[in-house]
Amino acid sequence: MNICIIGQYPPQVGGVATYTKQLEDTLTNKGHNVYVLTYSSDCSRKDNVFEAKTINIPLLRGISFIISSYFILNKIVDKYNIDIIHANYLLPQAFVATLIHKDVKIVATAHGSDINILPSKIFTKPLIKYTLKHLDNVYFVSEKLQKKALALNIEGLIEKSHITPNTVDTNKFKPISDDKKKLYTKYKKPLVMFIGNLVVQKGLKYLLKAKEISKTEYVLLIYGDGPKKEELKEYINQHNIKDIYLMGKTNIPEKIIPESDIMVLPSISEGASIVALESMSCQKPLIATDTGNIQSIITNNENGVIVPVADYEKLANAIDKLVDDEDKRNTLGKNARKTIERDYSQMKIPYIN
Repeated sequence: MNICIIGQYPPQVGGVATYTKQLEDTLTNKGHNVYVLTYSSDCSRKDNVFEAKTINIPLLRGISFIISSYFILNKIVDKYNIDIIHANYLLPQAFVATLIHKDVKIVATAHGSDINILPSKIFTKPLIKYTLKHLDNVYFVSEKLQKKALALNIEGLIEKSHITPNTVDTNKFKPISDDKKKLYTKYKKPLVMFIGNLVVQKGLKYLLKAKEISKTEYVLLIYGDGPKKEELKEYINQHNIKDIYLMGKTNIPEKIIPESDIMVLPSISEGASIVALESMSCQKPLIATDTGNIQSIITNNENGVIVPVADYEKLANAIDKLVDDEDKRNTLGKNARKTIERDYSQMKIPYIN
């Protein structure tokens, strides 16, 4: 088949970009012709990747993407005889796809804030409902997301919806031996890491507060970029919190995560975290807040640790316990890797399975 994927795509970072790349690789390996429509960047692109020009201002970025990608998508559909358009994220990506009135199947994957947040806003709720109504199929990365979408009472949505959990490449995200670890040599303390966008939903202020009251000594490395970066810097400086480093965004999480001793996901809102799967695949103990699909992935204190949302004291206590207990870290990490290999290593794509 000829398939066009719309969505964020590397070198952009984040769960949607990771999913889009995994989807492209999976479809290509199965013999399909894949074309990608994504946001503009400074990097060179392969012949099958097309960029929509955007204005990099929050509201205008979405509007300019809709306008630019609409015309490009029409050309891709006609030139390459597209059978399926697969959009990743409902607005603006899937919304644009529903405007293409051609003989092509249109599906979309909902990843998180497109269901958790956008339907609660007065301007975006009608666009989300319109998009869900006009898609041929909708894939949700967790059961919780599907339930929230169904609560919008869109006729026929349940019949065309599927649960398609995120997956991870276990050959790419895997543990490394101690002699290959470079960061511990530099910092000489246990390494606790966060990787993700620096936005409100990631709950980073609770992670900083947890570090502030910690009773153990460890280094906290925060990888990512976003609108909350300066606010985080200011909090760290004002409260004189030691051993925290803002590392900037990384395009090589598969090399960074294996260097950690503990991975942490302090989110106040999630859909289905790909970083969580990547961390567990690297055989790392993951401490995550009880949001999104975490309870379907982690069995508390068996293959990870679950703490309440926005409770920095319990987050601090969970980190301290693992910093002090190497055996527990190893046990959780090994069990996490087994979970990923068993349940989250094969991508499910309904229209080709």
